[in-house]
Amino acid sequence: MSSKKFRTLYKKYPELLTDNTTINCDEGLYVIIEEMLIAIKTYQDVNLGTTSLIPTVINFIEVKFGVLDIGYSGGDELVQHVINFAKKISFKTCEACGNIGELYCSTKWLHWSRKKTLCKQHAIEYFYYTLQ
Repeated sequence: MSSKKFRTLYKKYPELLTDNTTINCDEGLYVIIEEMLIAIKTYQDVNLGTTSLIPTVINFIEVKFGVLDIGYSGGDELVQHVINFAKKISFKTCEACGNIGELYCSTKWLHWSRKKTLCKQHAIEYFYYTLQ
């Protein structure tokens, strides 16, 4: 579900986020996503037209198994590194508040449960279990 906070990103980065782009994650990941978009936009502003860089378009941003999943087209190796870095940071960032987190699961049955990266406070609030 795209919150009001995420909707502002569509206005700030129209060349990266189109009307078809879906953002489906909690607000704790907002800073990571915005910093990723800033890095990609800055890189494109400098290099588009001067190199063979293909404009990057973000197709979707969502959370799968407690980690950001970002689908995109275009870009080059540096854009890929920026996106991979954002994914890696999300693995240790609470989806709810943005504090340092770790992977938790929704039930004691690890293989059949929903996984989220949460801080201890939100894991307790949402009744999530530690992975052991």
